[in-house]
Amino acid sequence: MTLMNDDELYQGYLAKVYQHTQGYQSYSLPQQARYSKTNVCITYGELLYFSVKKILQALILRPEDIFLDLGSGLGKCALQVFMQTDLNKVIGIEASSALHEQAQIVQLQVVADLPFFWEQDRELIFVRDNFLEANWQDATIIYTCSTCFTQELLMAIGDKINQQPSVKQVLSLRPLPTLQMRLKKVFVVECSWDSALCFYYSV
Repeated sequence: MTLMNDDELYQGYLAKVYQHTQGYQSYSLPQQARYSKTNVCITYGELLYFSVKKILQALILRPEDIFLDLGSGLGKCALQVFMQTDLNKVIGIEASSALHEQAQIVQLQVVADLPFFWEQDRELIFVRDNFLEANWQDATIIYTCSTCFTQELLMAIGDKINQQPSVKQVLSLRPLPTLQMRLKKVFVVECSWDSALCFYYSV
């Protein structure tokens, strides 16, 4: 008998709870225009399982840290971070109602299956909003799957982080040109579309 390791268990469970979700969404022309006007990227992609583990290994984590995923989509990265760390709070902000609703459905299933992850008042929060306009709730760590973001959006993210003194570590799949933190490391991650570079900044 072959025993499964933790990664096989996690991957199997995440595949199960996400099996009915759909990342790709078809947006009407008015929706596309509205998102474009508010600087929201509607191209969908996500980190693969072992790449989320790789970004967690790059970080210095404390239970009191608050992890924020900007453009969290179906919530896969945020959920994995919540399940595989002892962080007290993980937040995902997503502008698309269709993606946000699916993330909430998955979360309800995980709460029903594995309620012990929410012990000691731990929080996994999914917010439907434009992340540039949202409250970042004193986040200390920010991740963004920014590969398809415009240069204007990347600059706006850097500007907003500069105004958030609580943020100490940042991970982005494209450089943030206005960010005032030091770039500490660049490493390769695997994504749903291809490999990408991840830029790690910290104070």
